[in-house]
Amino acid sequence: MKRKNRRNGLGIYVVIIVIAIVGLIIFKNFPNWHTNWLETPASNDASSIIFEIEAGDSGKTVSENLKKEGLITNGWAFYYYLKNNDLGQSIPIGRFVLYPTMTPLGIIETITGDVGQVVFTIPEGYTIAQIDDKLYKEGLIEDDKFEYCAENCEFKREWGLMSGYSSLEGYLFPDTYFIDPNTFTPEKFIDRLLYTFEEKTLTAENITLIETSSRTLDEIVIAASIIEREVFLDEDMALVSGIIWKRYDSGWALGMCSTVNYITGKQEVTYEDTKIDSPYNTYQNAGFPPTAISNPGLSAIEAAINPQASEYWFFLNTLDTGETIYAVTNEEHNTNKAIYLN
Repeated sequence: MKRKNRRNGLGIYVVIIVIAIVGLIIFKNFPNWHTNWLETPASNDASSIIFEIEAGDSGKTVSENLKKEGLITNGWAFYYYLKNNDLGQSIPIGRFVLYPTMTPLGIIETITGDVGQVVFTIPEGYTIAQIDDKLYKEGLIEDDKFEYCAENCEFKREWGLMSGYSSLEGYLFPDTYFIDPNTFTPEKFIDRLLYTFEEKTLTAENITLIETSSRTLDEIVIAASIIEREVFLDEDMALVSGIIWKRYDSGWALGMCSTVNYITGKQEVTYEDTKIDSPYNTYQNAGFPPTAISNPGLSAIEAAINPQASEYWFFLNTLDTGETIYAVTNEEHNTNKAIYLN
């Protein structure tokens, strides 16, 4: 029994020595390994990842989230660098465009410094005023600076088909943009939005369709801005476009709630609202409002360019699903209102 105990004790002693040696080797080589790791990308995947840091996120949380997103391979090693360089408290909240091809050091420089990009999304149907408000809340501008520039800045560019615009409202293309806060100006951003509109909208095919139609680009943009605000589902846009153009060509008052909402800033329209004296009130005035009432997305613009003919003259959207319900006569439309809007 004594010999057996001695053997067990010797085995434990050997294990301890081996662990100590391995630990010493790891400790001795850790600085070199860590330096190499900091300069090695997680992968060669070049796709971008929008990484968000929220209020209250600690350096440890950020490290773990980076690993979950596949942006780094070792959360502990990343956090170790943050902690030992007093960077844990230097991580600002915000959204950053990161890539797995970035080194951990590159990611650290981006999220702790002033070189990171902000991800800024303009939803389809936003107005200039709404874009201004969002930029202000993101801390990118002083209040009303974007709206002021949209009305007063001069843009040195070849306008081409866009030369007949009534307002920049409608031409500031809604999309997701990567912004450097350090170089951001309303003027540069507006120019970028106009360029994106031109690039996405004025394809060779669309230009041909516009030029062979009886419509100006400005008319199409105004129609698209109404379609964007009136229709919930993309599949209904072309049919609603056909109704709007048919009313327009027939000299009808369009009777669109969205144009009244543009005046009031409200979501709902009352009977009193439809009596407001304004060129934007399409209940009181035939034809289009003087400018677009939103900045439409590509689906609405292409629907305005390619309207679908039908027998319908009226439509409404259901309150629960957003489905569009059509009618040929005003009587049928009133019946639909009683069924779907009560």
